[in-house]
Amino acid sequence: MKSRIASAKETVQHKINTSLRMYINKMHSDYPPHWHTDIEIIWPKEAPYKIICESKTYDVEVGDILLICPSVLHEIFSLSPGSRIYIQADFSRFTALKEIDKAFRLMSPALHIKKKTCPRDIYDQLCEWLIKIMNINFGSDPSLDMHYDDYDESLMAYTELAPYGELEIYSILMQFIALCGKNINLIKDSDSIATSSAFKNSISLSNVCTYLSENFTEDISLESVAAFAGFSKYHFERIFTEYTGMTFYQYLQKMRINYAQTLLSNPELSITDISYQAGFASSTAFTRAFKKTTGYPPSQFRMLNEEQHPLSVNRHFANFRPENPKDRVLK
Repeated sequence: MKSRIASAKETVQHKINTSLRMYINKMHSDYPPHWHTDIEIIWPKEAPYKIICESKTYDVEVGDILLICPSVLHEIFSLSPGSRIYIQADFSRFTALKEIDKAFRLMSPALHIKKKTCPRDIYDQLCEWLIKIMNINFGSDPSLDMHYDDYDESLMAYTELAPYGELEIYSILMQFIALCGKNINLIKDSDSIATSSAFKNSISLSNVCTYLSENFTEDISLESVAAFAGFSKYHFERIFTEYTGMTFYQYLQKMRINYAQTLLSNPELSITDISYQAGFASSTAFTRAFKKTTGYPPSQFRMLNEEQHPLSVNRHFANFRPENPKDRVLK
């Protein structure tokens, strides 16, 4: 599986003059481990997916929505044929917005929005936004239940967006992420997390996450952050774990690893440079922590970057351009 990735030689395509890529895929094929700096939203409409993000497995049923955070290594298994909507968008230009960064860290490696358990008003709003994005991208309302003559057809649109179409799509995606961020406890686990003490202290802990997002590369400790939040060390550690789903030091290391994953997309930075920029005391400590988190040493993880060594799984990842009427592209 890993050697197959390293030998791939295709290029990732965004829609013309944009930082977006969207398609409706009906293909029954798996996607080996890969990562990219785009966020990726997957919305199965006719068939489920099994998706592994880092070491966590998500069984994404029909109607569920999975938002994969930037620079997360993921692998996709197709259980049966059926249409699935994909939306990818480069958010690297918005990393200066602290709340965007905080939202991704709380969602990492991915946010699974389950149709069965997500509060209905939140789920309906998210679906409405996704449909609106697809309508803007395709220029019309493509049928999400359509059937194709060819087993492996996927719908893509290579035509340019209407003026301000990309801006409109990004504005919707920002609302999408904001709604998820504000309701992340309800989306993740409405029965337990929403009623916990972490939810009651969510404002203070949200401020802590903002503080960490600004200082995670520095030498900071549990004691200093607990004091910043105004809690005792032990009380803070308990409610922080409830709020984020991991211990303080796990969260801190995860932030550093996530940042390092983004830096690895820059081939000009050495592994040593990245280790120090991400806040690790040495490249050895960085490599050890990185491999424990992702399953790969940094150098091998870099080889799985889709932009540098793209996938060779199906034609919509290739330099595909429609050449005959059987290639159904909405315009």
